[in-house]
Amino acid sequence: MSSFNAFTQKKKAGEGVVPVWLGTVSPRPVGGTLASGYCKPGLLVPAGTPICFDEANKTIKPIIGFVVTAYSAAGAEDTYDEITIRPMVYGGVELLPTTSTYLMKLGATFATQGKAGLVHSVTPLTGDDAGKYKLEVAKTANLGSLSANDILVISTAVAAGTGKDMADQPNAYLYNDICIDALQNGETYESINASGAAVDFHGEGLLIKRVPFGAELKAALKTAIPNVVQVGY
Repeated sequence: MSSFNAFTQKKKAGEGVVPVWLGTVSPRPVGGTLASGYCKPGLLVPAGTPICFDEANKTIKPIIGFVVTAYSAAGAEDTYDEITIRPMVYGGVELLPTTSTYLMKLGATFATQGKAGLVHSVTPLTGDDAGKYKLEVAKTANLGSLSANDILVISTAVAAGTGKDMADQPNAYLYNDICIDALQNGETYESINASGAAVDFHGEGLLIKRVPFGAELKAALKTAIPNVVQVGY
């Protein structure tokens, strides 16, 4: 699948253009524009990525999740739980929570409610842990017991607590790659726009393990987007 509907047409060996769709795909007749917060130089969102497609506003948001690699609950004298994560990476762009982000542990489905906590700090790690980040979350608003390979997602919460919902729950898959060139020396973008198409019905198959979080979230994605047939290789 080419980046036919993207801001730029640059291709990088080994990235994008990965076959994920079987047969002939019929995306929704009206596509959407990548939400402005994701339009960053070097971004590559591959075809098949689970997305939240807002039909009313015609916007696309790719799935965002942070994989837990280590967790340390706050002790009696401590203020914060410490969570080590791998960031979400799309091409050359790392997407990270900020100190205004409420996170929650992803449940059995995207609609499963959970306990959300506000991120206090985000610190890049070095050495053997380079590429990972340490998060601090107030222990009074902890996210529950976490284990390696749990996935944290952004919550709609505006205050810490239980009964919170995941923001931007996937309801379709991205039909085409979206690629935005990285800036070269001395270059700037006056504006960045990228568009794509959404698929929520396809009976011939999506190679689910080739898409972001496809292997980990097969069951949740099947519940959320039941009319796209998953092929498990």
